[in-house]
Amino acid sequence: MNLTMTGRLTDCVLLSYRTPAETVAGLIPEGLELVTRGPWAFWNIVACRVEGMRPAFPGAVDAPAALGVTYHHVAYRLLVQAMTDRADVRKGLYFVRSDADARVLGAVGNWTTDFKFHAAEMALAAEPDTYTLGVRTADGRADATLRLDGRPPRLEMGSCFPTLQDAQEFLKYQPYALAVTGREGRRRLRIAEVQRDEAAWAETPVSVDVAEFGLFEEFGQSEHVRFELATRVAAMDYTWKLGRTEGLLGQAVEQPADAEAEVAQSA
Repeated sequence: MNLTMTGRLTDCVLLSYRTPAETVAGLIPEGLELVTRGPWAFWNIVACRVEGMRPAFPGAVDAPAALGVTYHHVAYRLLVQAMTDRADVRKGLYFVRSDADARVLGAVGNWTTDFKFHAAEMALAAEPDTYTLGVRTADGRADATLRLDGRPPRLEMGSCFPTLQDAQEFLKYQPYALAVTGREGRRRLRIAEVQRDEAAWAETPVSVDVAEFGLFEEFGQSEHVRFELATRVAAMDYTWKLGRTEGLLGQAVEQPADAEAEVAQSA
């Protein structure tokens, strides 16, 4: 299913952590590869408020934002890449889990995306110099607490990057969510593409006072992850284009009817 959704992203924070690549290799499907620097792979966590999420139809007037869904979203992603059957390298994020405080996303969101939505209660307070987030998940597996303060950011001791700027440049990801669909030998890359005004994209490094993520403990990551970078992102309009697929290198080019049906059903 091809679908376009539009909304506005506000109160957005991105956090990056390095972890030994071998400790998360089993979390991504065949067809994707971790983006690494030396022995390290990278978690990217986003916490944000999405305002007025609603369908958009090409050539038609967008529905008013007031008719859309407004919710808080926390997502745990890994930086990944894939080689298509045209030898193009696609880089983006693989969603390991999402938590949101809008129940409709549990059904509709998991039908239309690969974001792996789970129900949660969230409390978010964002001020110019501070940011506080509390997450209580329905399954208890990804409770979280985050607090940012107004201290100047600095490169973390032991970082795998020589400078804060180098960390920002390396960890800035392409606006794609990547997943794999289809059966063995006929797998395809499924892409959720974000369209945004890149000239308006503005990240400001910030300092973290408290960051506790239960999902790291759930996946045995607590002793492995090391903080690298946190940034606040300026509010901006977002469009999500869902349902696009591409062939993966080494997979069959054409899909039989039953495989096409499988892709359509899981899109």
